[in-house]
Amino acid sequence: MKSYLRIERLILVGVRKNYIVKFEDGLNIIHGDSDTGKSSILEFINYLLGASKIELADEIISSVNYAALEVIINDSAYTIVRDIYKPQNFIEVYQCPFERREAFISRKYAPNFSNNNAPDGFFSDFLMDALNFPKLKLKVSPTQVTSQFKRLSFRNIIKYSYVNQDDMGSKSLLGMTDWAKYTYTKEVFKYIYNVLDTDISDIEQQISDKRSELNNLRKKYEHVSEFLRETGYESIPSIDDAIEECDLIYDSLNIELHSLNSSMMANSDNYNQFKSYHSEFNLKIKMIVRSIEEINLKKDQYIRLKNDYINDIKKIKAIHLANEKIGLTQDIKCNCPICDNIITIENGEGGFIKSKPESLDEELLSLEKREKSISDLIINLTHEHRILLDDKIQLEADLNKVSGMIDTEAKQFITPFLTQRDSLLKEITSVSKKREALVSSLKVRNRQEELLTKQKSLTDNIETLIEKLNDLRVNAPSIDGILSSLGDDLMIFLTGVKIKNRTGISISKKHFSPIVRDRDYFNITSGGLRTIISIGYMSSILKSSIDSDINHPRFLMLDTIGKYLGKNLKTKYASDTNIIDDIDEGISDPEKYENIYNALIEITNYAQKKSSPCQIIVVDNDVPDKLSDRLKAITVAHYSANKENGLPVGLIDDVIYKH
Repeated sequence: MKSYLRIERLILVGVRKNYIVKFEDGLNIIHGDSDTGKSSILEFINYLLGASKIELADEIISSVNYAALEVIINDSAYTIVRDIYKPQNFIEVYQCPFERREAFISRKYAPNFSNNNAPDGFFSDFLMDALNFPKLKLKVSPTQVTSQFKRLSFRNIIKYSYVNQDDMGSKSLLGMTDWAKYTYTKEVFKYIYNVLDTDISDIEQQISDKRSELNNLRKKYEHVSEFLRETGYESIPSIDDAIEECDLIYDSLNIELHSLNSSMMANSDNYNQFKSYHSEFNLKIKMIVRSIEEINLKKDQYIRLKNDYINDIKKIKAIHLANEKIGLTQDIKCNCPICDNIITIENGEGGFIKSKPESLDEELLSLEKREKSISDLIINLTHEHRILLDDKIQLEADLNKVSGMIDTEAKQFITPFLTQRDSLLKEITSVSKKREALVSSLKVRNRQEELLTKQKSLTDNIETLIEKLNDLRVNAPSIDGILSSLGDDLMIFLTGVKIKNRTGISISKKHFSPIVRDRDYFNITSGGLRTIISIGYMSSILKSSIDSDINHPRFLMLDTIGKYLGKNLKTKYASDTNIIDDIDEGISDPEKYENIYNALIEITNYAQKKSSPCQIIVVDNDVPDKLSDRLKAITVAHYSANKENGLPVGLIDDVIYKH
């Protein structure tokens, strides 16, 4: 089986509700108006797959507590849970769907290699092991004999599976313009395609390590199984049945207790004292509610102030741009109409713009500091908001307890009722404790099952590695052959899209990057053409993972594929393209846009024919008109700022977005 990773559900656990996006195998489309949280979906997926940080919009900060991602890796289901406000906290992984986490013990992983204190190791190692990818150290400078080695991370591999909005069509795709670091990226490319000089010896070592790990797991499983037999642990089905029975008994007892309480009358010597406590707790809750409202008001004010700062920053930057574009006016010399002498008309200092650049720079720096400070205040208020909510919940729990005591005191004179009530409460407590013990036993049994599942996974991994090793020994791939095949796939993609002048198309033997019309990708001036090439390049790598058993997760995320294709180009990206070249290329031709989507659909259809896993997630502002009906079936999220046709307003669908 070819290794794969498939995204199932993104779950943002919120203050008011959970925000969920579901995905399927094959092509998944996310589109809608600008600034509705479309790109945030891919950013959250990337963050939950180990990215070091994530930028949070105001509506996210005010609405979301933490994030979770359901994935399928090599036929095994996992739920990844991560704190979105503290990226250095451990990442939790449950081997079950999100809703069943209560019955499983989580594994805690460090988000990066700099933290050695995680109970279960590094998150990157978990993903590499789950995908059955060799864990290696690659040379930083492969041409140097004394080159240092750097540990390969899953983050290095995902560069070939995720193109964010900034990198889409950028000259620095995969860090190409940073040649010192790009040398290591080339080694990652070789690793993906199994053409490293040390591949055979590395796989032999991996097989040896995994066999040792498998033997240790078998011993551990035997010891755990023996312990569970000796201590009389029930099987998982028996425990599940017992928990279900406890729930039925618990509900029945609560109904009986509620009926009994309804029939009692209030009368107690201590009633007034408890009533006083009840009033005190009520007052405290009201004060907390008022504080929460004040915090929400402050947060809204700070968010508006932050937006004002951002607008002022944009204005100052616009002034700088105007100075650069317009420049300073010159003094004018002319003949005096009376005496014919030459006179000079001076325009004074500053030209068109009277503000001095130094003053503007100081104001810009001050505004940026204030914007950062106000952002920190917003996050602090959000934290304070959560603390107050927790206090409110605790006080409400205390209030409920006092209410129960008031009822008890009020009904004390009814002895028969009290005796029956106490008996019911004892039974309820007993059932609750029994259920807690059963859930604890279920977690232990599930951990035992995880050991067995991991044994099977390791056995399969070893068999796959042995097959790969034998294949490498007999048919070791050559880098020239791989680049030639990749170039052929790129040619097919660009032909399907129908770019102009489809000549000189190949993959560079020096940079492993695309070449079109005998020009390196990073030397092409048309941003639209670079966008098409970058999509084609990444899609070709995905297609080669369908054909061959390479170290690729067989999923691809593309953010804003219409970035340079005449689809509302953002100002900040305008300087990275040559508009005249874009016009010459016919980039805004709707047919090219349609053909890109058709090419992606063809890849997923090809994977289906080859019975190979494959998932593509595309984010864009809109989709080609001619394909809109066809793409509806595979659209997983569609947002409208104005809620047209009843569409949700954005990823966080119960707030008002600021556009």
